[in-house]
Amino acid sequence: MVDKWSTRRKGDYELRLTRTVNTPGRHSVELYLFIPPETTLSARTLSEQQFFFGSVAHSFGLMGLQGGDRAVKNDESFALLSPYFEIANSSWLLRYKASMGRLRGQLNNTDTPGETIARALRLSQAFAQRMRETQPSRDRQKRYLRQMDIYFSWFAEQFFLECMTRDSFSELDEALRQSITDFLQQERTHRKEQDYLRDFQGTPTALWNRMSLYDRLLEYPISLRPKVAELGSGTRKLVKAATTMFIMSILTYMLFNVRNASETLSITLLLVIALMYGVRDMVREDMINVITRRLRRGKPRWRIRLRMPYTRQQVARQLVWVDYRNLQELPQVVASAVGRSANNDDAQVICYRSLLKPDKDTLEHDEIRERITLDFEALCEMIKVSRDRLYVCEEDEESGFSVQVHPIERQRDFHLLLVSEQPGQGHSAAQLWRLRLGNSGIVQSKSKDPNWPSPEEQMKRSWWDRITAVFKKN
Repeated sequence: MVDKWSTRRKGDYELRLTRTVNTPGRHSVELYLFIPPETTLSARTLSEQQFFFGSVAHSFGLMGLQGGDRAVKNDESFALLSPYFEIANSSWLLRYKASMGRLRGQLNNTDTPGETIARALRLSQAFAQRMRETQPSRDRQKRYLRQMDIYFSWFAEQFFLECMTRDSFSELDEALRQSITDFLQQERTHRKEQDYLRDFQGTPTALWNRMSLYDRLLEYPISLRPKVAELGSGTRKLVKAATTMFIMSILTYMLFNVRNASETLSITLLLVIALMYGVRDMVREDMINVITRRLRRGKPRWRIRLRMPYTRQQVARQLVWVDYRNLQELPQVVASAVGRSANNDDAQVICYRSLLKPDKDTLEHDEIRERITLDFEALCEMIKVSRDRLYVCEEDEESGFSVQVHPIERQRDFHLLLVSEQPGQGHSAAQLWRLRLGNSGIVQSKSKDPNWPSPEEQMKRSWWDRITAVFKKN
């Protein structure tokens, strides 16, 4: 079964997709963002390169294995080594955050959150007990563990305070509610005893930014560093040389023919040659771009090597495709998965595809957290600000009636289709979201059921495609 991606809003413009990779082989991910025709998106307003470097962030982190680091963490000889101490603890914290993220998603999809909140409480208590039993000897490790303790205390408190704001919290068992209150009180007492109170002071914005900084510092030891290489530069150079040779051959041929005919070069001929050189410089770049794009159609645009931050050891390779397509250019199964609401002939689709191949040795010691962050700020800026107003007449006891003015925000519906496939499986899974965007950011994000064929139907279709390909070949 293909692991499902969990989603979470991050700020006004960002949507974060996360999953766990634990199987060696090729992991394929395809993202299709269906753009409504009212949005003026094109390669001129937002190029494919700008989208890759500015609107999508594909990151990876090592999460360790389930319980696999306990024996290692109890080994004092290992605990004294850096950066392995930081790597092990960062993986442990990342796994805890991923588990809490899954529990948060379950809370949003259930009407009986008691068991989910109880699991989160047990997980947080076990994490706190195990982390605070660790006593490193080096100053660098003590500072790291202090930041980890502060961030965990804040992160866990935020989770349970969010749970307490839910309407269903009052319906929970009284013992569970008292356990949550006791846990929060213990965390406040622990902060006071460890002199953490200064890190929890300041305005809400300052506190949030401080904890975000701690989060980045704690994830640094296990965040894989990408080394990006753009593909196709050799093809572009060959196309550039071929087009230059072709145009210069034509000009040289014309020049020699004219000289053989008249044996003189007139001013008119020189002006014509200069004009042709100007036309050549004007259309050559467009010609090179068109020819290069056609030759590299369907081929990856970037190759990424993922390495560890300290040792620089390569742990995975990734190929990335980004291109813009019309609805008619998509496979029929992709176009029909979105439904009729996005099937507009004028709609444009941003296609992002990633092919990840982690090293087998890496997955023997760690699981990989894969995260895709989509930034819709560039697309939201293309939605024009509306100056329309809606006037509503309401009754008033004093004057008889009153007029209320309501500003209207222009919004557009986007559809995001994610297709993922794990190695060793002959079928893929799809997830679909409807995103409502306005000029100020994401207004609504709603999950929908895609019209995606079942694994049995995909296997039958793949078998039929193979048979058809054999007959076509013969």
